Amino acid sequence: MIQVGQVLDKYELLERVGQGGMAIVYRGIDRSLKRTVAIKILHKHLAESKEARDRFEREAQAVAKLRHDNILEIFDYSAKENAESYIVTEFIDGQTLKQFFTDRPITFPEVGAMIMLQVARALAHAHAASILHRDVKPENIMIRSDGVVKLMDFGISHMIDLERLTVTGQLLGSPAYMAPEHVEGRPLDFRTDVFAVGIVLYQLTVGKLPFEGKNPHEVLKRIAECKFLDPRIANPRIGNRLGRIILRAMAAMPDDRYPAIGEMVLALEAYLEESGLESDKLTSELARYFKAPDSYELALKERLLDHLTRRGQKLLDAGDQAPALDVFDRILTIDPQNQKVLAILDGLNRRARLKTAAIALLSIGAISAGGFMIHKKGQLPPPQPPPDPSIVTAPQIIVPATNTTRVEAPPVDIDAGVAVDLDDGGAVPGVVIRPDNPDVTPPDAAVPVDTSKPLRVVVRPEQDSEVKIGDYAWAKVTPEDGAVVRAVEGDVKVTVRNQCCEEQDRKVPFGTGETSFQLQALPANLVTYCDASGDSTVKINGSTAKFGVPVAVTFPRNTTQFTATFIVVFAGEKVDQTPIEVRVPANQSETVRCKER
Repeated sequence: MIQVGQVLDKYELLERVGQGGMAIVYRGIDRSLKRTVAIKILHKHLAESKEARDRFEREAQAVAKLRHDNILEIFDYSAKENAESYIVTEFIDGQTLKQFFTDRPITFPEVGAMIMLQVARALAHAHAASILHRDVKPENIMIRSDGVVKLMDFGISHMIDLERLTVTGQLLGSPAYMAPEHVEGRPLDFRTDVFAVGIVLYQLTVGKLPFEGKNPHEVLKRIAECKFLDPRIANPRIGNRLGRIILRAMAAMPDDRYPAIGEMVLALEAYLEESGLESDKLTSELARYFKAPDSYELALKERLLDHLTRRGQKLLDAGDQAPALDVFDRILTIDPQNQKVLAILDGLNRRARLKTAAIALLSIGAISAGGFMIHKKGQLPPPQPPPDPSIVTAPQIIVPATNTTRVEAPPVDIDAGVAVDLDDGGAVPGVVIRPDNPDVTPPDAAVPVDTSKPLRVVVRPEQDSEVKIGDYAWAKVTPEDGAVVRAVEGDVKVTVRNQCCEEQDRKVPFGTGETSFQLQALPANLVTYCDASGDSTVKINGSTAKFGVPVAVTFPRNTTQFTATFIVVFAGEKVDQTPIEVRVPANQSETVRCKER
């Protein structure tokens, strides 16, 4: 039986930190590299099953392919027969997303969007490597102490290009976060993960799951029917823009969802940008939030009110009244008594009343000047006084005066499998999407068909890297953007280069929203010289070398700074043995001269 203090190969188990359906997780120490790691050990009764070991091995193989800031990194793996099966990964100093929001609900939907944007970016990277997660849920999302979101546990991930491991009658995954096709046993694809991201985003922003029941069977039945309360009604602060993103991700039929998680990434980034939150600064935003949630939310409220007010006024000045009203709706859900917005809306209503009154007066004037009405045979009707404009009843612009949002229907369960009608709201009870909806197009709308889709190429390191997408010219990657985006119309070859690294290229399938490259640094050369002769030697990172002979120093994978520190120790009676730290950039040479005593 595994116990704390036990040593597996070179890994010492320090404490037990968690347990799942497949394995127990320990915090441990790598005795060779002297670093803290997480060690995931397969349950004994599962380790005796070849099928379970195969699935465990698939997790290791799947995650080992991935190099992304928001995916848990794997270091080592062992699954020997008649021995302990385990995976060694980076250790996350933090807590699961489930632990966090159970103790403290998230007040502002924007925070939930920031968290799930990082998860969606991680999935876009996994999908680009043909890996389907199939178990996205808050328990499998870690929040590191510095605010970085980490997606983990690909234990039941599905390798699209490999033969499936099937078990008759077995349902893999967590019931509350399954997609309808998963529940019904239909084929799964990347859009299954899109649905799960939508559920978690719904849960974070609404405060409860969309599908609930007294038992798993009842939950699965509700998922199969795909009926749930419109998120904008459940929490008016969500607003129409984010509400549409959630509804599209959670559509009953996969064809009605985002075709690729990368498109959902772009939608969430646009929503956050409209809220005044820069999508490339999420880590620092979330770090401040998780460090002091109450203080962050107080500041966020003022930031949102200021940014949205200026945005709404700008839209109004440009004549875009419908989207401006949508922005003002969001403001009033945050601050129902916002005097500035209420004054703007009152002015719009007064102008509407005056406009209607003027139209009524013009109509009466036209009748008086253009014709006669027979009152009695041979007589003209007596003159009628003009109407009093003060008593004309005019249709008013409907604006919220309390904590509501413009979803003009009763709060009933919606069927996410029915197409949304932009005109009369009849297709989906509880949902009225505005004509400015960028995510949904009316079925009968005569719009040109755009066969291109955006492809976002993320490169690490960003500095001095260049990207070539298909026939496009080489484009530089800036540290501010970290990526290059181009519109593509089919499968394309993407090539990435940097003078410090190995050039990489990859064929990216059409519809992939985002693909990532982690460039590997080329070796550096370190040459040491010493005035002392004889048998003196030099040790570089533990390896013994001769003076004057270049030593190729390789860089660890996933290194982003491409500058490593080496300890050089000189041996010999007349030679200083004090360690020297030398920084050597990748693909460059550095010379070090020792000192005599």
